[in-house]
Amino acid sequence: MNISSAIVYAKEGVIQAKQEIEKIKGCEVHLMDEGKRVLIISIEAENIEKEMEILNTVGALPSVLEAHLHYSYSEEELEKARENISGEISPILDDETPVEEVRYSGSVYNQMHNETK
Repeated sequence: MNISSAIVYAKEGVIQAKQEIEKIKGCEVHLMDEGKRVLIISIEAENIEKEMEILNTVGALPSVLEAHLHYSYSEEELEKARENISGEISPILDDETPVEEVRYSGSVYNQMHNETK
């Protein structure tokens, strides 16, 4: 499952753009600024390919000047990333270490390996 947000710029009025966008399955309009002709939408799709297909459909609407993906969350990508995590979790991230003792130096991995040397 993918959920993303996009910024859409309407050619003239945002009302027509809103009406056209809301007809597209997986799209929802959340905010509109009529003066700036800008809409903020969300796109929900089953995968990245479908998400991009929907974004391109929005961008090709007669009332839309351009549509830009702003943020994207991919459940599939998160699961792949979790599968690729190797090694142990740093002891500084355990539930028993008091937060006052945690020092961040830019990399938990480096912090863990510097403590063991």
